Amino acid sequence: MIGALTILMVGCEFTSESGRTLLAPSGLAPSGVTISPVLLGTWNLSTATTSATGLPSAESCTELEVTFDEQDGDVYTGTFSATCADGIVLTGTAIGTYVDGLLTVDADGLATASGVQCPFTLSGTARLVGDQIQIDYTGTSCLGPVSGSEVLTR
Repeated sequence: MIGALTILMVGCEFTSESGRTLLAPSGLAPSGVTISPVLLGTWNLSTATTSATGLPSAESCTELEVTFDEQDGDVYTGTFSATCADGIVLTGTAIGTYVDGLLTVDADGLATASGVQCPFTLSGTARLVGDQIQIDYTGTSCLGPVSGSEVLTR
């Protein structure tokens, strides 16, 4: 479910060798410029299909937000949070690396309910499909394994 954290790519950012950021339409990047996906900003859960044990299913969660607020080259870092069934609140951090059209993401977090905390870790791979990010993930929690697929939108 939190795999969603993971990933977010829309548009392109062009960074010159001097470190200045330039914007240009796709395919028209000046020479000496590298292109990387722009993940920065807040993303929300659009759809989810999970086969999770140990964490609430993504379908039971509302207000899932993933915010990538830092980029260093092809590495993106950010935070996520969600409110799920039975008052379970999920919070954590994520880091993703974009290589060869795929974003690999690792996330660590806590599921909290009634003052009890359950740590979890997730790993996933995401792809940009139109204006959405599709991510498949697996992980572990204090209650067992978790896995699923999610779609994030801006």
